Amino acid sequence: MLCKNEKSVIMTESCHKGNPMQALNYTTARNSLKTIIDEVCDNNEEVIVTTKNDKSVVIMSLDEYNRTHAQLKRELKEAMQQIERGEYMGIDEAFDSVIAKYAD
Repeated sequence: MLCKNEKSVIMTESCHKGNPMQALNYTTARNSLKTIIDEVCDNNEEVIVTTKNDKSVVIMSLDEYNRTHAQLKRELKEAMQQIERGEYMGIDEAFDSVIAKYAD
C-alpha cells in the first residue's frame, strides 16, 4: 500500500467499501502524486488529501467516479419515479419502520 511507512499517512475507514482509506497531507501527496495516481487507478483505491486549513479532497479513478455518478443518477431517477407513483412512506411510517427493525 502507498506510503506505508510515512508518518503522514492516516488510515481511516471507508464507509462504502469497508476497506481502509488512506489520508495523506498535502505535502506528501504532492511529492508522491504519480505513485498515488497509479495506486488509485490500478488498485481501485481512494485517497484523502488533507490541508492545514481543513480543506480535504478525495482522489479516485475516473472509472470509479463515472460508475458512482451513474449509479447515483439511476437511484435518483428511480426514487423520483417512486414518488411520482406515490410509492413512498411518510415520516412517521419511516420512523416506525426503523424502530421496528432495531427493536430486536
